[in-house]
Amino acid sequence: MKAKNSIKEKLSGPENVTLITEWLSGNKGKTRTNLAREICKRLDFRDGKGALRIATTLKAVRDLETEGYWELPAAQSRKSKQWNPRRLGQGVAAPRGVPAQVEQIQGLKLIDVDSGNDEHLRIWNELMLTEHPLHDCRLVGRQLRYLIGSAHGWLGGIGFGSSALYLESRDKWIGWYDSQRAEHHERVINMTRYLIRESVQCENAASHVLGLCRRRVAKDFHARYGVEPWLMETFVDREQYAGTCFQASNWICVGQTKGRGRNGGKKEGKSIKDVYMYPLASNFRGRMGVRNRPAIEPLALESELELEQWAQQEFGGCELGNARRTAQLVTVATNKGRQPSGSYTRACGGNRYAYKGYSRLINNQRKEISSSSLIDGHRQQTIRRMANEKTALIVQDTMDMNFSTRPHCKGLGPIGKNQTGAVSQGLKMHSRIAINIRGLPLGVLGTKTYAAEPKPKDRDKADERPIEEKESYRWLQTYEDAREISRQLPDVHIVCIGDRESDIFELFDQRRCRGGAADILVRAKHNRCLQDEEKKLFEHMAQGKPDGSVSISVPRQREKKGKPSKPGCPSLPARTAQVEVRFQQITICAPKTTLLKDKNPITLSAVYLFEKNPPPGATRIKWMLLTTIEVRSLKQAMKCVRWYCLRWRIEEWHRVLKSGCRVLEHQHQSDESMARAITIDAVVAWRIMLLALLGRELPELPCELLFNPWECEVLALLAQKKHLTR
Repeated sequence: MKAKNSIKEKLSGPENVTLITEWLSGNKGKTRTNLAREICKRLDFRDGKGALRIATTLKAVRDLETEGYWELPAAQSRKSKQWNPRRLGQGVAAPRGVPAQVEQIQGLKLIDVDSGNDEHLRIWNELMLTEHPLHDCRLVGRQLRYLIGSAHGWLGGIGFGSSALYLESRDKWIGWYDSQRAEHHERVINMTRYLIRESVQCENAASHVLGLCRRRVAKDFHARYGVEPWLMETFVDREQYAGTCFQASNWICVGQTKGRGRNGGKKEGKSIKDVYMYPLASNFRGRMGVRNRPAIEPLALESELELEQWAQQEFGGCELGNARRTAQLVTVATNKGRQPSGSYTRACGGNRYAYKGYSRLINNQRKEISSSSLIDGHRQQTIRRMANEKTALIVQDTMDMNFSTRPHCKGLGPIGKNQTGAVSQGLKMHSRIAINIRGLPLGVLGTKTYAAEPKPKDRDKADERPIEEKESYRWLQTYEDAREISRQLPDVHIVCIGDRESDIFELFDQRRCRGGAADILVRAKHNRCLQDEEKKLFEHMAQGKPDGSVSISVPRQREKKGKPSKPGCPSLPARTAQVEVRFQQITICAPKTTLLKDKNPITLSAVYLFEKNPPPGATRIKWMLLTTIEVRSLKQAMKCVRWYCLRWRIEEWHRVLKSGCRVLEHQHQSDESMARAITIDAVVAWRIMLLALLGRELPELPCELLFNPWECEVLALLAQKKHLTR
């Protein structure tokens, strides 16, 4: 169920940002409240009763100001006034002749205080200020008050206000995502005041009044605010009360508060209270869309990485037609994990039966044993690890694998030319991996190993072919996968990252047309035309004063031998580059090709990095990042830069595949067999890289978690620089 956009989300859209900034520039001297009222009128922000939502809009524009969207006029100073509620002027008379049994109370009823009777409001305030333990009659947000009346006098009062913004025990009990809570938070109301006067010594009176309340509160609240509440919540201080009346009225105790107050701030100081919930609608979870929540349990990154268990976790969920094949896959992965750089004969210890099982699995032509089915179990575990993150990055790239020395292998294709100009034969693998913002790899989401088709001779007609018929369509397919994962994990911010090869207009257009929640971050390759600008993208962003500077760690550059068509590169040590940062909202035009010329321009955020003084022999850093993420401040721009720098994780993973798992040494007879073997190696390479990075990020992890006891002993001796003897 897709959550409707909040006022803050709507105001952060490009059109509304322009609307507000123009209003601010043309209405000097107007107040923030004037702005909020104008926004509500123009965008029709109203509650269920048709009233303007000025307070909510005002908070949204203040929040967006802190994120750099605009600069609001200074807030008007107010003279501090002590809040003085209307009071009765004297104590409320004690009820007389209240019977001991609730059935004998005459005229017991709830009286709506907010119906316009000023005397009733004064009585309610007086009761709360003098007899309620909090001695406070102020309510928060949308409010509803009742007096408990009878023929014997006033027995007490009840007050409702807005529910807690964040409440862990409640949110877990409901089972909603953050997006569902944002949409349906107003459907939960908080019983913030409940008073049965001490002079009322009547058995079951408190639970009976709760029953009267739940039968009319939804109707009264809807009549006043146009919103039907589906849940009631309340807090009971267990040090003073047992909550017996709530238990007798079938309220559900779902946990305890954290003592942080309604807004969930970090500063503690409130007492710990029991949290009670009461459903006013029998199908409240279905109305909130909770029943459609995918059953994805978060998985810790470092869980079950032991040598003997990791393969079962990552491959045990694969569906290969029968359990025997799945068990064989787990065995193959376990053996490869022990000896990733050797042949499988060495990995299985020369066991002929183990090698025969491996050969049958890799060369099996059944459709159930495809590359995608071999990695499906690991993919599901990766998505579970992504569910543990607030932001997850999906990095995609293509790797060439040269198998020119395998003339016996069928199904190879061209991957480029060697130094002599001869066409090299091999396979390409387009893959996508998930990483968190700390740079730790969460897993491999998918691989596609294929043989490239020879490039067409008539290159001029390439623009006339639809994107689905081109090799570059793989970039769009990855984004479609990111959209699907985003639907499964609505509380995780998914960002799809690609290098310059992924800078294609169709990728951004696809997100616009499909309305994906996942964002895109790519490095620009094409100097595109801008709408209403004489200069093109690169020239436009290069002008003007830098918005800031940032240091970027550049890894060492390995020596690359030159080719007839391309000069070589010398080896360079790792360095730290100081670059200038510029950012701006830009609108790019569609390429003037046959299929794209009628497409509307697309508004994106551009972040431009330029290194003024690179060291001798080093390539100057000159990046142009394009993203669908709203970049309104230097902090947001640098966040995009840091995320793009993590794109190199997939390059490191490729290196582990080639040097650590030695995928170029495979001797299989067909491209399909090669693809299956490489798919298993892809997960093994992920684990190798994860173990290396976990050693840096979590050095406190026990050695026994990842290695056998004798391996730990050998490593300890090596760390002490002792010589090993037989």
